[in-house]
Amino acid sequence: MILFKNPGTGEVFAFDTVDDRAQFGAPELVPLTPAEVDAHLNPPRSPAQIRAEIAAAVQQRLDAFARTRDYDGILSATTYANSAVARFAAEGQYALAARDATWARVYEILAEVQAGTRPAPQSFADVEAELPSLAWPQ
Repeated sequence: MILFKNPGTGEVFAFDTVDDRAQFGAPELVPLTPAEVDAHLNPPRSPAQIRAEIAAAVQQRLDAFARTRDYDGILSATTYANSAVARFAAEGQYALAARDATWARVYEILAEVQAGTRPAPQSFADVEAELPSLAWPQ
């Protein structure tokens, strides 16, 4: 596949061969450079996409932590906060506090980005070290 663009409109067209382009394409079409092909095939993620990816990774981190004690996820673990069984109550209360602290920090980071006091994170790795550590109480 060979990509061409209309320099006037920016529209991109794909042809299997140069001959196909000559036969079916408008004369003003020009081939895309390798950099343009890469940008066309791998467009940058939007800020909303990046936020969604980070939020999903944060949730996955919390759920994976809860599963280390055989809970279905962090939500399941938090439901034990008022359990009559002391161990489950302690774990549920910790899970609740850990979830709250984690999401509070995520929203603080987002507020810093919106205030212009820090650059926008591009991945979960950019914020992971700033999240509260997760370790079950003894």
